Amino acid sequence: MHARAVLAWSGACLVIVLATTNPVYRTLVLATAATTVVAGAGVARARRLLIAAGIAALSAVALNLVSAHVGADVLFALPDSIPALGGPYTAEALVEGLAAGVTLAAALLAVAPISLLLEPFEVVEALPEVLAGTGSAIAAALNLIPGVAASFAAVAEAQRLRGWRPRGPRSWTAVVVPVVLSAIEDSIQLAEAMEARAFGSGPRTHLRRAAPGPEDRLVMGVAAAAVAAFLGARATGWVADWDPYPFLSPPALAPLPVAACLALALPSWVWRSRASIV
Repeated sequence: MHARAVLAWSGACLVIVLATTNPVYRTLVLATAATTVVAGAGVARARRLLIAAGIAALSAVALNLVSAHVGADVLFALPDSIPALGGPYTAEALVEGLAAGVTLAAALLAVAPISLLLEPFEVVEALPEVLAGTGSAIAAALNLIPGVAASFAAVAEAQRLRGWRPRGPRSWTAVVVPVVLSAIEDSIQLAEAMEARAFGSGPRTHLRRAAPGPEDRLVMGVAAAAVAAFLGARATGWVADWDPYPFLSPPALAPLPVAACLALALPSWVWRSRASIV
């Protein structure tokens, strides 16, 4: 798969998610994004990301339910004397939290293929010349998370071999401090390596330029068409805003925006078929 196809698909998902407050459309994008990530990366590689997206969504639900004590349909109430937690807990706040959780999970899974399916140099090569610096920063960021995760696992295992056992938050400083120092040292080494290779002294060079294939062009075309159809439907009033307050009401749906969201599931077939051939 070509990096530009992945970037176009991720961008289309983000545009649609951020262009509406309708939770149904956002849920459709979440479903297509989850299906695409699992199809492209496999269940084993995507498991942790799916769990993280679920935890982030549940955290948004809990935060909104606890903080937003407004709405007509009260589920239960805690005494106002309880700091931060006291007050009515409403169905409207719960539904709003669910909508926020879906939005957060959909945005996270939309950009997941960039790190799961692409190498950092592919992301840099896919960006235009004017974004060469941005591409380098993105590539460094994509390398940072797995590097810190591997360093954390290695340091924790080494500390356990020395007799360390977790006994509360303070005990984790024996792991966190070496991991942070290792990350800083790795960043310094990366900067020195880039300086030794004369980074920023001239135009970006390329090892090779792989052209998008027919399937990549199909994915980019469908992503562009989905965004155009959804934004056009919003401009004509087919995509109405939704707000659960003060009374719950079902969100309005239209066939064109639904089709635009479902069209984003195309890579789940294209990238899976390519993976099976490879």
